[in-house]
Amino acid sequence: MKKFVKENWFVVLIAVFFIGISIFFAYDQHKDDLPGKKVGGKDVAYSVDDQNVTMDDFYNGLYKAYGKDLIVQKFTDAVLDNAVKTTDELKQEAQSYTDYYTQMYAQYGGLSYLNQVAAQYGYPDFTTYMLYSIKSRNLSNDYIAEHLNEYATADFINEYNPRTVSYCLIKFEDPANPTADELARLQKAQEAWASDKYTEANFNEFAIAFSEDASTASNGGKLGYLDAKTTDLVEEFTKAAVELKSGEVSEWVKSDHYGYFLIKCDSTNVEDFKDDSSFVSRILEANANAANEIVWAAAQKAGVKFEDKEIEKYILQELGIGSED
Repeated sequence: MKKFVKENWFVVLIAVFFIGISIFFAYDQHKDDLPGKKVGGKDVAYSVDDQNVTMDDFYNGLYKAYGKDLIVQKFTDAVLDNAVKTTDELKQEAQSYTDYYTQMYAQYGGLSYLNQVAAQYGYPDFTTYMLYSIKSRNLSNDYIAEHLNEYATADFINEYNPRTVSYCLIKFEDPANPTADELARLQKAQEAWASDKYTEANFNEFAIAFSEDASTASNGGKLGYLDAKTTDLVEEFTKAAVELKSGEVSEWVKSDHYGYFLIKCDSTNVEDFKDDSSFVSRILEANANAANEIVWAAAQKAGVKFEDKEIEKYILQELGIGSED
């Protein structure tokens, strides 16, 4: 069963980075194939209708188009540095992600290549990029937990039906053609659940005893957060899970891919999972500008003042913060 990457919700923050990797890789692979045309001693980036655009003009154009974005980035990074202390733990986490992505992109040059692309975004190396991504995640987690009522509104709860769940899985290689052994294991688990030994109150003990999902069985089958918009799990699992009330256990749910699930709704009280990164991710998804609003709130808390009103205006505009704020 596909699990959530629960501590990686901020992968959204680095999506643009990896799009950049693809673009940069394509350029890097073919740059030596470009003709070495020069005009006035300057390299030509491209020509249109015999009009030459030099590399100097090309990069000046890029700066005009994207240079201001670096202002917003540096402002955001400064706010994050003030709001989230750079601890050894954060550094280790950033390094862990660096090691992971270094291995993932080994075919492109690994760390050297990641660092090259990070430089295109104004960071000295990829680990630093990851560090600020983690700081952004932590700031959002803390802020939303403190302002839960502003985000976990009745409309949000009605639309998303958030909850945390646990489950027990009896695995079938091919649920459409079960083996005698698989059917026997299922029957044994079903009989145990139907007995007086197990109830909703000790469901986690049941999962430890019978679940065949090695990734969750040892912790009592606890999956964590999901909601009505969850797509990381098989449809029949999510559908059954969101129909349960807090504390309820489902009937046995057949999956065409995995076998049979027994699902318990652990809680529908947002206070119980307000610190869950998957819940925070959903809140940010449901509130398009929340991440920028959180940065601005942290900036105000830090007492940020602008000497240059044009820069202030631009940053507010890019963050989507109204002038009244």
